[in-house]
Amino acid sequence: MAEDDADKDETLSDLSTSDIRTGVYEGGFKTWECSLDLASLLLDRGPRKDIDELVRCDQIVELGCGTALPTLVLFQHALQNTIPLTLTLQDYNASVLRLVSLPNLLLTWAACSPNPIVDLSSHPQGDLDLTPSVLSAFRADLATLQINLNFLSGSWSPSLAKMIPSSAPEMGTLILGAETIYSPAATQAFVEILITLLKRVKMAKAMLAAKRLYFGVGGSVDGLKEACRDAGAVAYEIENHGVPGMKEGGVGRALVEVQMY
Repeated sequence: MAEDDADKDETLSDLSTSDIRTGVYEGGFKTWECSLDLASLLLDRGPRKDIDELVRCDQIVELGCGTALPTLVLFQHALQNTIPLTLTLQDYNASVLRLVSLPNLLLTWAACSPNPIVDLSSHPQGDLDLTPSVLSAFRADLATLQINLNFLSGSWSPSLAKMIPSSAPEMGTLILGAETIYSPAATQAFVEILITLLKRVKMAKAMLAAKRLYFGVGGSVDGLKEACRDAGAVAYEIENHGVPGMKEGGVGRALVEVQMY
């Protein structure tokens, strides 16, 4: 990011003073706390064992992915357990996908692939040079493991939904999202594309993380539940045992699962 030309990309300017600029930049360079909540839920597994059910799922879709931490948890699991998957990462800004989402996938592969080339536990601040041989090995491993990566930029809309591939018959789709309902307008757009994707396949569900109320901008978990109910879906809160920090002071946070009736 530091080497990119900020003058040619508005998303790289004023990052230290603005988390979101509507219509220009939607916050993808920042790791939001609810993204950590959702990643922790997937890591915890617990009695729900969602991560173990990936063998019945052939696609993960993360809407508004940013740094894509929840997807990285499932990508690591697929690498280590040879589970074929299609990972579709969507963010409003193409520069976020290029400078953060894809590099994070590369780092995860480099540390967790069958033949790791870096040790992030002992050298968390080290560099990974993206040489032609490293990139070639990355592509080769993904092809061997049958893991496909799709990257989509743009706002949530019916045209964007059409670009997201559907799961194979008798397979499932898992949709992830964190901090995607910060305003009523964002909630409505998010729920519309979410319902479109959920209706495609019989075995589909979404796992979302959000603050209970976004002060000053109006989004809320209650607003999400209402929008889902109006669209013919049910949104219910997930037990968050094993997810640290969920009940600590500050703005309350929630984990929500959404399925069609």
